[in-house]
Amino acid sequence: MIKKLRLRHLRIFEEKEVTFFPGINILLGKNGAGKTSILEAIYVLNFSKSFKAARDEDMLQIGEDYFQIESEWEQARFRKAAVNYVRERGKRFIYDDAVIPRISDVIGSFPMVLQSAEDFRISAGAGSERRLYFDRFISQISPSYLRDLMHFRKLLKNRNACLKNQSEKKTYRYSEELEVYDQQLSPLMFRILQMRKKAVSAFNRELEKLYRESYDDGSHAEIRYTASLDAENEKDFARIHRESARKHCDKEVALRRSLFGPNYDKYSFCRKGIPLINFASQGEQKIWLILLKLAEGEILKRQGGEEPLYLFDDLFAELDIANSRRVVARIMEKPQALISTTDLNDLRRHGMDAVKGKINIIEI
Repeated sequence: MIKKLRLRHLRIFEEKEVTFFPGINILLGKNGAGKTSILEAIYVLNFSKSFKAARDEDMLQIGEDYFQIESEWEQARFRKAAVNYVRERGKRFIYDDAVIPRISDVIGSFPMVLQSAEDFRISAGAGSERRLYFDRFISQISPSYLRDLMHFRKLLKNRNACLKNQSEKKTYRYSEELEVYDQQLSPLMFRILQMRKKAVSAFNRELEKLYRESYDDGSHAEIRYTASLDAENEKDFARIHRESARKHCDKEVALRRSLFGPNYDKYSFCRKGIPLINFASQGEQKIWLILLKLAEGEILKRQGGEEPLYLFDDLFAELDIANSRRVVARIMEKPQALISTTDLNDLRRHGMDAVKGKINIIEI
C-alpha cells in the first residue's frame, strides 16, 4: 500500500504532498486540478514511464528542468521509492536508498492496475495498443518475458536494417545474414508466444468468472489471441519461421521490414462471441475494460501473493449506473484503491457510499 506521495515540479505542482489510507481513496477536485498527475506519478514508480506522456520531459512543470517523485509504502517490496528526472540527463530511480541500475528492473516493483481515459485505445484502437497492454502486464510478472521482448526488438531492428540494405542493393534472396538473425529470433519469438498464450488463458478464466458473477443474462467475455506464427514446440516453430522467412523474403526485402513476429500478433476482445469493436457502446466498453482490469488484479494477486494497488482515473465517466453497481462493489472490497472524480454525487449514484469508514476523501 502507498502511504505518502511527494511531488516537486511535476505537471502543475510546484510542490505537493498527499497522504493515502487503506481502503478507497477518492481524489476529489475540479478538472485540471492535477488528480490524473498524481496517479501518473505513482504509475511511473512501477512502470518506469508515464501512461500519458510520450516523453519524460512532458511531465515537467512549465519553466523547470527537473522533477522529483518520492513515496512511502507499507507491506510492499520497498518502503521508500523515488524518481529524479533532470532534463538532458534522464531519470534515476532510488528505492530504499539504493540506485536501481537498470530502468527495466523497476517494472513490477509495486504491482498495480491502472484504468484511465486512455484505455479506450485498448478496446477500440489499433492492434498495437492491445499488444502494448499485454506486454506491460506480462512484464510485471515475468522479468524474463521483458528481457526476451527487449532482445527481440533489438534483433528485429537489426534484421530490418539488413532488409533495407538488401533492398538498396536489389538483393532479394534469403541471405546468410538473414538466416543468422532468424536463428537468434526464433527461440525468443517462441517464448514470447508461449507467455502470451498463458496470459490470455489466465485472463479468460478470470473474465468468465467475473462476468458470470456480475451478470445474469448469460453474458460471457473472451479474449482471442492469434499469433502471426504458431507451433506446439520450439523445433516446429523454428521450422515454420524459417520456411515463412524464405518464402516471403522477396516481399520483406521490397518492403524493408520483417513480416512475421510478435509485433504482428492480434488480440480481440469479445462479448457473447462478438468483438467489442464491432458493436459495443462507450459505456459497454468501459464496463468491459473495468472487468478486464479486475481480472488483471486477480492474476497479479495469484502470481505475487498480494493484492495490487488499483488506480482508477475518472472511474465514473461513461459508466452505466444500471450495470455498474456490482462492479463498484468489487472495487470496494480491494485493500487499497485510488479513484479520481470531480463530483461526490457520482460516488453515491454508483453505490460507493455503501460501506462507511472505508472511503477517504482527498481534496486536490
